[in-house]
Amino acid sequence: MRRIIRRRELVADDAHYTGEQAGPDTRTVQPAAQFIAALGSGQASASGAAVVIGPMDEVEALAPHLALLTLIVVDFPKIGEGRGYSQARLLRQRYRYGGELRARGAITRDQLFFLARCGFDSFDLDPGENLQAALGALDAFSVAYQDGSDELVHVRRRAGPA
Repeated sequence: MRRIIRRRELVADDAHYTGEQAGPDTRTVQPAAQFIAALGSGQASASGAAVVIGPMDEVEALAPHLALLTLIVVDFPKIGEGRGYSQARLLRQRYRYGGELRARGAITRDQLFFLARCGFDSFDLDPGENLQAALGALDAFSVAYQDGSDELVHVRRRAGPA
């Protein structure tokens, strides 16, 4: 069973993705477009849904349905893909999404602190990453100069003119 980091702990993943075999007590993560289409045709469940969005997916399309979602997975399909950071900030700050927000794909422990600052609270890292070592990356910095969507660090304010 796949292990992930969720809220600063190593846990067994309770989700399976399209194409993976469903285990006992796992929730299905479906593409966001498929979920929205199923809602439109009345075939989607009322709540507790989980979706995955890719770099080209518009967060705005999910906005009216956020109350139905308990998990949103943002896929990082390749190294250097940065649109997921913006998607996370939009979900947390503009749309006030309060459920689990997971980063998945080609991400490494070096990115965890910055992903958490954008609002991610769970991480499905590249299979080659050491998850125990990755937990330490969340404590890499103790001070930030910008607000974030997390509470990992103290935000230092610059003193105004005297």
